[in-house]
Amino acid sequence: MYDLKFADIGEGIHEGQILKWYVKVGDKVKEGETLVVIETDKVNAEIPSPVDGIIVKLGAEVGQTIHVGETLVIIDDGSGVGKNLETKDSKHSIEKVEEEGAGVVGELEISDEVIATESYQETSQTSNKVLATPVARKLASDLKIDITKIVGTGENNRVMKTDILNYYEKSKSTVSPATANVQTPISQVAMPPISGEGIRRVKISKLRETIVKAMTTSKAIIPHTTLMDELDVSELVKFRNEQKSLAEQMGVKLTYLPFIIKAVTKTIEEFPIFNSSFDHETNEIIYKDFINIGIAVDTPDGLIVPNIKNANQKSIFQLAKELNDLAQAARDRTLSLDQIQNGTFTITNYGAVDATFGVPVIKYPEVAILGVGKIHKKPIVRDNEIVIADVLPISIAVDHRIIDGADAGRFVMRFKQLLKNPMMLLLS
Repeated sequence: MYDLKFADIGEGIHEGQILKWYVKVGDKVKEGETLVVIETDKVNAEIPSPVDGIIVKLGAEVGQTIHVGETLVIIDDGSGVGKNLETKDSKHSIEKVEEEGAGVVGELEISDEVIATESYQETSQTSNKVLATPVARKLASDLKIDITKIVGTGENNRVMKTDILNYYEKSKSTVSPATANVQTPISQVAMPPISGEGIRRVKISKLRETIVKAMTTSKAIIPHTTLMDELDVSELVKFRNEQKSLAEQMGVKLTYLPFIIKAVTKTIEEFPIFNSSFDHETNEIIYKDFINIGIAVDTPDGLIVPNIKNANQKSIFQLAKELNDLAQAARDRTLSLDQIQNGTFTITNYGAVDATFGVPVIKYPEVAILGVGKIHKKPIVRDNEIVIADVLPISIAVDHRIIDGADAGRFVMRFKQLLKNPMMLLLS
């Protein structure tokens, strides 16, 4: 029996809405066949079948919301209970299907036995033992709930996830005013009441809600430090103008961003820590052998960051084409999950909105982000003479836990060398 759950795909996506089912209960499916389309705040995800089998149960109907860890569909793949899955005699089997392995897609073998050795939890305050599913125990722990106070609705009074959630909702409504704000996290402190004329409230979109969580997480966990500089990119401007007509003949819109991406990837190859993550639980730096450059795209719904996979292996024209395709897909909301996952370093372009400098926020769990402003004419000193040059302002924010200001300075120094002389991007 295969319990296909809505997987945690990362990127701040915690729920989705069932957009379309391609199957119904009783249908035979093949591995890889599309089962359902789920609309999330960033992408419309097609979920394929991981096994051959017969559809036993659909987890939600079209239009309903499903959360990470919840069952999408149960498939009888020949390894367990099939059509009788929802009968009274197999109630404990359903509980196992619903509650075991609530993280991602996984194969579950159905048993008629209640595994009591893994379902009991003993607290330090009492000798009473409670029959509970692993997910219910974890949820109770996360919500700081004493599971011994809950009467379960499952087989043999087993405490289920729904029992925990119901208890939690009831307890919230009965909290006394004197204790309501005790040890409340800052993120959960309620706004003071705002009333009067000229006030209106507008519910934020799902995408904006995701951005709120991502930015809060980044600033709460990562100690940012930012280095700013200006680059003389007169040679780059000249080179790009010379190549624009050739790019147009190839059907490519050539902006400055592909050159910037190329310079970043070459610089990362020399300073790989900028392409890493930091695990503060184990105090380990996680280095990555691939360079996937995320590009912040401004869409009508909010900021989306798809990424170019293995950007260091692609030419300027290849980067330009993929950049254009990703930006369009982001605006059309047709990005695939793969296109927004596993980014390693992000670039955000302030110049697109006619801004010069900005202080970017790192996309957690990455450790650095490069902000680029608009290229503009400015007098500079070159060879002891004042000349009018094309200047590019940049700002790089880094995770100060593992990257020092001097490291950022060396990164920027090499990046400037490459971008000032565009031929180095092609030859080095």
